[in-house]
Amino acid sequence: MRAWAMAAFLLAACATQAPAPQATTSYLAGTEWRRVDDENANPHGATLRFTDRGASGYTGCNRWFAAVTHDGEALRFGNIGTTRMACGADVQAATEQSFLAALRATRYGHYDQDALVLLDENQQVIARFDSMR
Repeated sequence: MRAWAMAAFLLAACATQAPAPQATTSYLAGTEWRRVDDENANPHGATLRFTDRGASGYTGCNRWFAAVTHDGEALRFGNIGTTRMACGADVQAATEQSFLAALRATRYGHYDQDALVLLDENQQVIARFDSMR
């Protein structure tokens, strides 16, 4: 009987305990960006939104999402998932291909309040974004 009472007490204690808040894991968390350097892009352009857990947005054709890791200015996107909508125009498909290639090649990121620049392994600029806020 005592074992049952102890188990019930422990379960009740666990059930009433509030979960610990999670710390922000990305210095970019809460920022939103629109790509501005792709002159041949879909007029709606590609977007990038960072959260505590990763990044997501619009490719110019589909929605996308990925995990993000960073250490100082080092920035990498994990495996990128997308929806599978049919792109209505060639420009949408081209915008998506260019954007996803830039995300896959990203190794560094520089940003301030108004601009985000993604860089490859040689620290060459591969994509530029303006803040959406």
